[in-house]
Amino acid sequence: MERTSNQKRTTIRAARRQRGLPAVLLLLAAMAMAIEFVAADKGDPPGGEGVCETEAETKTGARTRPPPRVLLGDTLRDLEDLVSFEEVLLSSGARTPAVAAAVPGGEAIGLTYVRDLVEPGLSSRLVGACDARSGWTVSPQSVDGSATVREASRTSRSCPLIWPQLYLPLLDDPAYASRLDPLREEIGLAWGLTQRFGDLLGVGEETVEPLQLVRYRQGEFYKEHHDHGSYYGADTEQRPWTLLVYLSDAPGGGERGGQTFFRALGGAGGVSVVPRRGDGVLWRNEDAATGELLEEAVHEAVPPEGGTENEHEHEHENASVKYAMNVWIAKKKIMEHMDVSAYRTQ
Repeated sequence: MERTSNQKRTTIRAARRQRGLPAVLLLLAAMAMAIEFVAADKGDPPGGEGVCETEAETKTGARTRPPPRVLLGDTLRDLEDLVSFEEVLLSSGARTPAVAAAVPGGEAIGLTYVRDLVEPGLSSRLVGACDARSGWTVSPQSVDGSATVREASRTSRSCPLIWPQLYLPLLDDPAYASRLDPLREEIGLAWGLTQRFGDLLGVGEETVEPLQLVRYRQGEFYKEHHDHGSYYGADTEQRPWTLLVYLSDAPGGGERGGQTFFRALGGAGGVSVVPRRGDGVLWRNEDAATGELLEEAVHEAVPPEGGTENEHEHEHENASVKYAMNVWIAKKKIMEHMDVSAYRTQ
């Protein structure tokens, strides 16, 4: 029996209330630096389960990719058979065009599939950065701003990348430079992506939250939730947009779980987006004209199922592991006086 909207809210009302964002980021960065020093002598960072490139890919640069796919109800469809991908601007202020297409049935939230946001090699480096500093932690849920709990609504792990907007001014400061050296590569990766996503959405980098990697091993999930704080009665996390970037392919091309599922879209059966490495899906969490919360943006991460016994020869090519990256756009500058325009490199 399905829960009513109010019951769903009651069940997950406590989720995602995170206060004191800059202080939390400082703590995360300090922890990351300490772990990075310990990991420094362990050799090259791993590429991560499910995103390691094969020997053929390394030699040729080529990779056989599944087509973009969606599940409409119970029917798996190639998105290219339903719509035409075109070079478009994702917002009126965008500086960089993208190859994108509207997802059928997702009109209520402007659900848009965007191709080739992150190249495969970069996907591996991002996951490797989190692996190298043991950055994967059980995704915390703050109940009242002071206590942290694990909820039955989520079993995945997450790894926030170092927030470059906070540390760029310190990289050339003699008082901090040596301590930040182990994190320069990660800061550079995160800053390049932050600029790219800001360009695509036509927003300033000061409104882009820390990029957050998420990992779902076989059977792990994130049940129905909303990315906008007001859904839970919170005054934090006012996010007009969500951009979810996939860093791995769905197991079995979408036939063995791993999808992003929107129950309220597309009529009976909902709409599911099938992850394809390097691509992403964009949607609105609030109405562009009125600012009203869009209830239809409630979504869930379907758990990936296991692959066949001989499908992969290397543990880092385990198709039952899903990686993605949350790109959340805030309504206003995360820190009021922040200005990072001088550090733009793109």
